Amino acid sequence: MKTINSLEVATGTPKAFAAGPTTFFPVASARARRRDVLPLRETLPLWFAISSPLIGIILGLLGAWFVTWLTS
Repeated sequence: MKTINSLEVATGTPKAFAAGPTTFFPVASARARRRDVLPLRETLPLWFAISSPLIGIILGLLGAWFVTWLTS
């Protein structure tokens, strides 16, 4: 799993802030990062982990309905 170090500060003092006030929030001036795409290697297990219980619930309800339909 990748981590993003959003609080990385470049070494050295930029010339714009050399004589002026220093910034306490270096993240505010950082460029917005594009969201990484989830690779297929991680997407498939996630999809199965989410869909398996849902499929089980649907099949269980259909099975219970079928049994009640047979016995009535």
